[in-house]
Amino acid sequence: MLAVGLALLASLGFGSSAIFARLGMRDIPPLASTLISAIASLLVAAPLALLFARSDMLALPPVAFLGLLLLGALNFLGGRGLNYLSIGLVGAARSSPFVGAAALFAAIFAISLAGERPHALVLAGTVGVVAGLAVSTGDSFRSGWSRDGKSLLGYGLALGAAVSYGAGNVVAKALTHSYGSPFMVAAISLLFGVALLLPLGGRDAVRRLRSPAAGRRNLVLVAASGIAGACGVISLYLALARAPVVVVSPISNVSPLLTLLLAHLFLERRLERVTRWVLIGTLLTVLGVLLVVVGGVL
Repeated sequence: MLAVGLALLASLGFGSSAIFARLGMRDIPPLASTLISAIASLLVAAPLALLFARSDMLALPPVAFLGLLLLGALNFLGGRGLNYLSIGLVGAARSSPFVGAAALFAAIFAISLAGERPHALVLAGTVGVVAGLAVSTGDSFRSGWSRDGKSLLGYGLALGAAVSYGAGNVVAKALTHSYGSPFMVAAISLLFGVALLLPLGGRDAVRRLRSPAAGRRNLVLVAASGIAGACGVISLYLALARAPVVVVSPISNVSPLLTLLLAHLFLERRLERVTRWVLIGTLLTVLGVLLVVVGGVL
């Protein structure tokens, strides 16, 4: 049950991270925002790794750094970078259902590549979670749908983020199993993520840091997005160290529901309405999570 609680905590971190990113990216380009948020995440994860996983870090073999580089590329260059680009184009609430599809991709990769064999209830619950997210956020998606290139690109980028996040879950599980502490895996993969993002968003990030103090409110919001994301990543990796990917991923990917709620509270008041479809989708998602939890202990 600890893994379930950690996965739910991860979903809270990811859901709130999307809202902070949306609020902060009003005058900061997405890639610069991604870099700033990743640096903020690293400033949270690195001290924890030094405090709780120093011995694991010193014992890492050289080959482990290739896996950590891959994880950094998947989670922070691919996942977070594409996610923030999508948020910048179509908004947090409209991109989140596609990002939530990471649960399906994680299950596909875990079964086909990592050899996990989930209980049938886990698979049914995963489908229930994704279906619930689609139903509950359908109004937001339909209201923002357009055939113009900007919208299509935004939704495509969100789907790409889902693929990256799903694959990242499988890689993170393998690394924590092979090399030890989730704190170490989070910190070093974040370090690689920052290094990969520097050439893409470094110039704009430096420009924003040099802006007048009155214009730095958005920088604080983007940094808050990174702090929330760090809480999500660390909680997710701690959960993956204790339970299979196919159990953890559907639970941690209920974050679009939290994004929907937070968008309603903190963005435009009428951006999201609590309709019957939201309630039905929420019930489906909760039922899916319950099936995953039950299937995970059978």
